[in-house]
Amino acid sequence: MNLPKLAKPVSLKQQAYQGIKNAIIDQSIAPGEVLYERALSEQLGISRTPIRESIPLLELEGWVTSVPRKGTFVSKITKQDVEEVIQIRRGLEVLVIEVLVPIISDEQIKHLEGIYDSQLNEQQENKRFISVDHDFHMLLAEFSGNKRLTNLMKTVSDQMRWFGVSALNSPNRIKQTLTEHQLIIQCLKERDSERAKKAVLEHIECTREAVMSTLKENEEDGR
Repeated sequence: MNLPKLAKPVSLKQQAYQGIKNAIIDQSIAPGEVLYERALSEQLGISRTPIRESIPLLELEGWVTSVPRKGTFVSKITKQDVEEVIQIRRGLEVLVIEVLVPIISDEQIKHLEGIYDSQLNEQQENKRFISVDHDFHMLLAEFSGNKRLTNLMKTVSDQMRWFGVSALNSPNRIKQTLTEHQLIIQCLKERDSERAKKAVLEHIECTREAVMSTLKENEEDGR
């Protein structure tokens, strides 16, 4: 008899790491905010020890910064962060389109339309909207059939979500995003690689401008 090995239970340290990281990404914990072990322990329903153990992991990935005798602070989004991630995203998503257009099926396009419909229903909930937005872009990568390309997208997907939440603070960004996604789907239906690449690049640029606008407003407000 051959039985699959049972999955190892996720450690409390890993649960703490993932819980705090997700809260940072969706900005339930705002950039620049200090982390309090007691509050995090109560909110996550675990002891303070795994919270404390998760901090070095978060700091290693750049999500938080520990300052001696002052505490641990959530990293702030900088213009350089945005520019670097956007540059990577442009290259990756254009490549996704180049690979995807010749092979995408009608069934896969219908799946993308289903994701789009889900976004339509989440316009009043930013966290859910950006989560579905993430699914839309990762699905494009997965449909390309290039596993390495998909894995590269995954390496920047968390930061893309983090910036995306900031972008939604820009007026009308949600409706613009829906329009941009709709155009990408239409180009895929027509199997028009050049128009699809242009649509993706315009979508990424609009996101960049929205994030930068929010950062500028925060700077002016002293946040």
